[in-house]
Amino acid sequence: MERSEALAQPMRALLQAHPVLVSLLEERGIHCGECFIAERETLAGVATMHHVDLDELLAEWARREALPRTE
Repeated sequence: MERSEALAQPMRALLQAHPVLVSLLEERGIHCGECFIAERETLAGVATMHHVDLDELLAEWARREALPRTE
């Protein structure tokens, strides 16, 4: 997913499409799936609100999604 595309989507859509993002955020104490604002907040807004470096978060997300899945 392109950076601009990811940053334009509301969190609820991102979390549904990318479960790895849920765990990545929860490891940082961010529980967007439980928050009413996830319907309209973006990942950039979440990063700002929770004092998380957006570039670092995006890099870790990309790294984790590139890993082979074992199911």
